[in-house]
Amino acid sequence: MIINKFFAAFSQLISKTSQVVKQNLVKQNLTQSEPMRLSKYLAQTSVCSRREAEKMIQSGMILVDGKKVESNIPVTSENKIQVFTKNGERMPIKQSTKVWIFYKPIGMICSHNDPFKRPSFYDFAKIRLKTDQHIISVGRLDFNSEGLIVVTNDGELARCMELPETKLQRTYRVRVYGTFTEEKLKKIRNGVTIAGVNYGPYWINVENRQSRNTWLIMRLEQGKNREIRKVMQKFDLRVNRLIRQSYGPYKLMGLKPGDFYEAQVEPEIKRKLYLYTRKKLQGVQEQIQLEQTKLKIKALDEQSKNDKQIEKQENDQTEKKNLIQSQKLHSKIN
Repeated sequence: MIINKFFAAFSQLISKTSQVVKQNLVKQNLTQSEPMRLSKYLAQTSVCSRREAEKMIQSGMILVDGKKVESNIPVTSENKIQVFTKNGERMPIKQSTKVWIFYKPIGMICSHNDPFKRPSFYDFAKIRLKTDQHIISVGRLDFNSEGLIVVTNDGELARCMELPETKLQRTYRVRVYGTFTEEKLKKIRNGVTIAGVNYGPYWINVENRQSRNTWLIMRLEQGKNREIRKVMQKFDLRVNRLIRQSYGPYKLMGLKPGDFYEAQVEPEIKRKLYLYTRKKLQGVQEQIQLEQTKLKIKALDEQSKNDKQIEKQENDQTEKKNLIQSQKLHSKIN
């Protein structure tokens, strides 16, 4: 009861404060980054150190706008920079990209708009970050769930981390109410189908058994809407606590509800983002090639029609000439 009153008061405070902050915060003007030396740019975008960058420049391992560079030239975020190492290509992260790790409390929605006017996690996050720039959560937690949320100002990064094919593991501590048997555990591990939708299979273990509650640890590589709650309900189990503890390489690190810290873009995420961007670019290139092929086929079809029309005209002219000559010859004979 006390906890419910606390969160109700907490939610009202956030709702009121967010309105004041929205009125007072001035939107930041995003300007093109100032030119800086290539080695410094690569160091600031977490690709490598300045010294390593200088060595790679000398070895001809860096391309800027498709051309190999031989000196430490000035660059900006507008330049296309490719770095080739023994382990493959590295792609610089945008300088403006930021990542924060939040502990979302119970009683907040992960949405910008809510018809019921419930407290928004985004308003709360902007207050804590003291910013009015557009931020995006990587995935969501429902109103009654708590725990880790990755927040970024980079839409491409958020999209990359959310995709099922990225296979970033999420870890949850789940407390369920009801009779939890080994048979149910086995069935949950194998996965279930609910209303035609497949869920699982899952990595799941029992952490602690109580009289009517059971604490579980679950790992997922994608998160469908209210997935864990739906799966547990299938086995007559009610989720009364759900805490996300990790998302890919990011962990709560002892945070308490409402706390946050700024994190780096981890190497695992950089690699995933590179693969995602490369696949996206390949898709664009394939689409361009497909359109070009369609245009070539259309041009060939039009050329073929023109050739046939010209051939028909020539045949008609030949037949007309032959007819005239035949008529002249027939006239002479008569």
